[in-house]
Amino acid sequence: MISLSEYPKALQLLMQTDGTVTELIKLLAGESIKVVKIHSEVSDSLLIRQIYLQGEQSKKNWLFANSKVYLNHLSEEFVSDLLEKSKPIGTLWSDYKMETFKEIVKQELLISDSLKSTGFIKGMEVLSRTYDVFNNKKPIMRITENFPCELYNQLLF
Repeated sequence: MISLSEYPKALQLLMQTDGTVTELIKLLAGESIKVVKIHSEVSDSLLIRQIYLQGEQSKKNWLFANSKVYLNHLSEEFVSDLLEKSKPIGTLWSDYKMETFKEIVKQELLISDSLKSTGFIKGMEVLSRTYDVFNNKKPIMRITENFPCELYNQLLF
């Protein structure tokens, strides 16, 4: 884990929260946030999904997330909504009243080497966290969230 004390409070909050980040980003950004799907690939029991959480007005990408979703541990309805709708995963958890537990497994500062790996342009500082999500003691997801430091450094928080 990295020391977060040198980063803005907004980034500290996002890196530590065990709640959903979409509403926090909406509050911090001062605008509505939408999901922009970049990539989605389904195999027998695994969904790989990459998205941006993007400001609806500014078109700024506040987060890049790479998710591995273990489909065999989720209801068919949840999986269908995840595949067909452009909703944040946290919103779906709320919609389905899913009790979840998040366990942060890694936090790091990255210097973006490419859009593919971090979602942001080469050379950009990105705070990244990876966590496992459990429901009924079963692993249902592994999510990596990348936050571009430059955007959050501009916030007065």
